[in-house]
Amino acid sequence: MDVVEKPMISVGVMAAKGTVHIRLTGPFRMDRGVTLPPGEYAVRADKDRVLLSNLNGDTSVAQHSLALIPGSPTESRVLLRRVPVGTGFHWQQYQDRTFEGRLEMQPLGGMNLQVINRLPLETYLSSVVGSEMSENAPPEFLKAHAVISRSWAIRRVEAEYAPPSPAATSTDQTDRDRILRWTGTQIHDGFDVCADDHCQRYRGFQGAAASNPTRAVQNTRGEVLVYGDRICDTRYSKCCGGMTENFSAAWEDKEVPYLRGVPDNDQPPSPSCLPLSVEDNARAWITSFPEAYCNVEDRHLLGSILPSLDSRTVDFFRWQTRYSQEELGLTIVQKTGMDLGHILDLMPLQRGASGRIIRLRIVGTKRSLIVGKELEIRRALSPTHLYSSAFVVFKEPDTKNVPNAFRFVGAGWGHGVGLCQIGAAILALRGKTYRAILDHYFPGADLRPGYGKLKRSGQ
Repeated sequence: MDVVEKPMISVGVMAAKGTVHIRLTGPFRMDRGVTLPPGEYAVRADKDRVLLSNLNGDTSVAQHSLALIPGSPTESRVLLRRVPVGTGFHWQQYQDRTFEGRLEMQPLGGMNLQVINRLPLETYLSSVVGSEMSENAPPEFLKAHAVISRSWAIRRVEAEYAPPSPAATSTDQTDRDRILRWTGTQIHDGFDVCADDHCQRYRGFQGAAASNPTRAVQNTRGEVLVYGDRICDTRYSKCCGGMTENFSAAWEDKEVPYLRGVPDNDQPPSPSCLPLSVEDNARAWITSFPEAYCNVEDRHLLGSILPSLDSRTVDFFRWQTRYSQEELGLTIVQKTGMDLGHILDLMPLQRGASGRIIRLRIVGTKRSLIVGKELEIRRALSPTHLYSSAFVVFKEPDTKNVPNAFRFVGAGWGHGVGLCQIGAAILALRGKTYRAILDHYFPGADLRPGYGKLKRSGQ
């Protein structure tokens, strides 16, 4: 692999079932010299082939895979209908999205298609920063996000050439009494990263709305965070809840020096509050509103930081939700496949540096089940996902000593590891530079120029 000035990245936009409808806004060509004029087209898979036709039926192409190559770098774009956004989360929806660069469609078997977008890394990053946060967010924060999004993406691209061991990518210890599961660095088949929140948000071409994010990417061009001789695995979440989390709480059982719990504040919490891994401390922390950068209730301020996709979320720093006995029991059956009977208790067995639960015992009238890690707990207890696993539970008992309902009081949104997006934006509003922001959330990491070793376009 050679060091290159204009690295490329491939993004898995979606795995589609049935026919995909697209609109070409400029001329395109295909690998075999076929030229496609602007217009509406339908694409579908037929076993090991991809079939494309225009809506009049007078243009039809069948190939083992389909590559749409822009004829004009400034005019040729593809509008893709019904792209899934936030899959599996409470903000899940479908949107029509426009993409620039090369768009590929590959059969996945039966009537399924994999849609892949190949484009320059820096162009991709402009969309990521503008998709993750509002274009009106503070410039120094957008620059910090450009650096961590670039670093994270490069780690994913390099993983294709040096895949980590299976133990570093996932674990699944499931039996009758426990579900201990997490997924780390996923090696995608046929592309480097996906377009959804499971990797980092990529919403394609955003036009003028991406002017400030694009400027942030340009002003930090090629800059990455490194620790030792490796580019950092720069994780981030929406709101840490006042304290960031250790890497090991969400993923592999190892300590990452630059991904450890740090206070989201100028001053550390009172020693009497720590550590948050102690149950009594965690309960007091989560049920209070301590001083923190991400402790923001001003909806106008949040609206200037966050993208419209996040506007349906009302509470970030502290939140509450309630499930009846029937609702919670049914959700657990659906998510785990195990019938525990009536749910009697939810008992934290292990918490991390931010108070997030790493292992939880669910006690039922029929049996008990241990669930972990952080994301699996959030999945098991919600039709979509709980905002975070930093929560305490208050039971509403009935006359038979079986709780009638469970009220969850929680802190933060997301896994809490690495940069806290809302907290970092507030730091920027307080005059901190992007370098200072990165120093706070990734202690011990260094900011350096250079992409690292990446594949050339077309390889």
